[in-house]
Amino acid sequence: MITRHVVIGGMKHCGKSTQGKRLADFWQVPFFDTDSLLEEACFQATGKRRTCREIFREEGEEYFRKCEAEVIAHLAAAEQPEGRVIALGGGVPANTFIPEDHLQKLGFFVFLELDENAAFDRVAKGGLPPFLEKEEDPRKAFSLLYFKRLVFYRHFSECTVALNPEDSKEAVFDKLIRAIEEA
Repeated sequence: MITRHVVIGGMKHCGKSTQGKRLADFWQVPFFDTDSLLEEACFQATGKRRTCREIFREEGEEYFRKCEAEVIAHLAAAEQPEGRVIALGGGVPANTFIPEDHLQKLGFFVFLELDENAAFDRVAKGGLPPFLEKEEDPRKAFSLLYFKRLVFYRHFSECTVALNPEDSKEAVFDKLIRAIEEA
C-alpha cells in the first residue's frame, strides 16, 4: 500500500484509466477517474446521464471545462490520509479554469507518453471526439493539440513512462510500477 497520491496524465486513450485502476487495486487504495466524476457531477446537476463526449457536444466546451475544474478542485481539497490514484481526463491541459496549484495538490504526477501517431490512431479508432469533429484536417488539428499538451505533461510530470503501442497492458503496468518505484 502507498501513502502518497499518484496522478496519471496523458493523451486521450493512452491507458490512464486502465492502468490507474490496476495501480489502485495493486496498492489497495481508492481510484478516481476525473472523466467518470465529471459525468456523475453533470448527472447530479441535470438529471441526464451522459458520457463526457455527449456533455461536451451538447453543452459546449466552456460548460465541460468548468465542470472538469470543479471536479479537480474537489479532489485537490479532499482530505485523503491514505494514498489514492487519480486518472486525469485527457483535456485537463486545455482547461484554463483549473489553477496550477490544484493540479500540484493532487499528488505525484506520472505522464504516460504515447507517440503522436499511435495516440491519433487510438483516438480516431473510437470516432473523432467533439473537439476534432468539425476540423477541416483532424489529423493536423490533433498534431497541434498533441504538441501543445506535451508541453503541459512534461511540465507537471515527476515521472514519465514512454509507452510502446505494441506493449500489452501487463507490460505497460510493469513499466509503470518500476518507474514509480524508481522515482
